[in-house]
Amino acid sequence: MIKNVKIIGLGLMGANLGINLVNKGLNVYGEDINPDVEKRAEKFGINVKSNAEKYDLTILSMPINNIISFLSKEHEVDRSELIIDIGGTKESICDLMDNSNIPAIGGHPMCGLADNTNWEPHPEMYKNATFLLCETNSTDDKAREIASAFINILDCKEVWIDRKKHDEILSITSHLPHLISSALVGIAKKDYEIEEIMGLAAGGFDGATRLTRTNPEMIIDMYNSNSKNINNFLIALIEEISSLMSLQEKNELIDYLTSSVEWRRALSDKFGERPLS
Repeated sequence: MIKNVKIIGLGLMGANLGINLVNKGLNVYGEDINPDVEKRAEKFGINVKSNAEKYDLTILSMPINNIISFLSKEHEVDRSELIIDIGGTKESICDLMDNSNIPAIGGHPMCGLADNTNWEPHPEMYKNATFLLCETNSTDDKAREIASAFINILDCKEVWIDRKKHDEILSITSHLPHLISSALVGIAKKDYEIEEIMGLAAGGFDGATRLTRTNPEMIIDMYNSNSKNINNFLIALIEEISSLMSLQEKNELIDYLTSSVEWRRALSDKFGERPLS
């Protein structure tokens, strides 16, 4: 069903997606605003010099605000059966996709690397990842079939979710952790030198702050497009920390921590632990 794929944006996610599809035998065409990035992608078999007569699928793999800008300017994706984006928030993007002349679906592969500043090929990052999909008013049956076939090729897990629910849940499972990570680093660097911190830091600090290595532009786009949900959970977090600080009795604190430990261990038992990267 899928033979020709176009990828617009050849950064960490887009290039590795393209390499993955090239390795699976698909014809992958790509473009990026950065000529050096295009040259890099070309080395891995992504065609940046010509176009196909028709595409089964076009993937928007740019920063969130760039995707929104692209869709807002009535760009026509020539000769494509389906458009899917892979941005980290969905409501603003899907609202624009509702009016697309080409069937469009909001997408979000739940994979990536904490440090996305130095690019290295990791096409296997998509394997077994959950791939979230959001229907839009332009989605039709053929578009759903193509999307399912695409995710099957990637060996991902297909999960359909409402766009608003996606942004609400991701604000606490992904977006807020990025801000908490940055806040911990902000506290540490105010009063301590790097050598002093790392000489005494164990896995806790490393694990809790690794997301701070993410490209700031990505975090800004994420916050701008999902600020309402993020701010709501920030308020809830402050309230939760305040209630935790008010636990004066030892048994109260033990009960609170025990409940949290049990919940988190149940999560690990059901889904396993992801390696830190």
